[in-house]
Amino acid sequence: MPTKDAQPGLRISPFIDRLAHKATMVANAREGYATSTHAHDCDMLFVPLAGRFDIVDAQGDPLQSSPGHFLWFAAGAAHATSAQTLRQTHVAVYVDSEFWETALRAQGVHRPLQGMRAGSAALTALSQQMLSLAQAGETEEGLVAHCGALVMEAARLTAHPLVQPNDRGAPAQVLAALLADDIEADLARPLALDAFAERHRLSRRQVERIFKTAFEVSPLEFQQRKRLERARYLLETTDDSVLSVAQQVGWESGSYLSRMLGKAWAVTAAQIRASAPPRH
Repeated sequence: MPTKDAQPGLRISPFIDRLAHKATMVANAREGYATSTHAHDCDMLFVPLAGRFDIVDAQGDPLQSSPGHFLWFAAGAAHATSAQTLRQTHVAVYVDSEFWETALRAQGVHRPLQGMRAGSAALTALSQQMLSLAQAGETEEGLVAHCGALVMEAARLTAHPLVQPNDRGAPAQVLAALLADDIEADLARPLALDAFAERHRLSRRQVERIFKTAFEVSPLEFQQRKRLERARYLLETTDDSVLSVAQQVGWESGSYLSRMLGKAWAVTAAQIRASAPPRH
């Protein structure tokens, strides 16, 4: 493990006294986010969820980070962060150093370097779940399991190579998984490929090609498939009208949902409901 001795005179941000469960999460969506050079008295995982960030890492290298990456800084390691977009969202997980080393050993990772690595769909999903829970007023007690799972996933990912300062974007498989997560998170939302591409410094065509390579369908086809699956589930498990079900998955009319059901499975909404298991 890299040294954890702080530089003389470096500002130390205290968190160790708050780590009753060995790790705690802080979510931040403040516009214009920026910090001066500082360190923490515990290890930290930094996970971007929206926006782009300029980060000076523990070796003094400038990095550009965005969703699809995460960073690990050891206790006492100097770093500075500034959002390069007005709007940003990230979570920072502060981790007891012994707990982090235990997580690394459990994942078979030995003496990893600090810095930025490609994340994973699981890491992003956990971070987004924690953010949602925090926004809903969940207590720290309620976040303990998510924190532990995120720490273990990050420890697993530290076996992967660092992203170098001149590397751009996240690996293709991570980008495809992130877009799939975005689509499934809100099926009623219009497909925002241009915004996703801009966030990851790619063209729309590149995003579409990466996604189709990973999932063998276009993003729009994937969204339509997921909308159909969700609509079928709602028809089987609720008494919502066909119009309501259609609108919940992003379609404006019940007649369009009916056409899609017929095209995909040659069934009607009434037939799906008649064949559904009885609800208790």
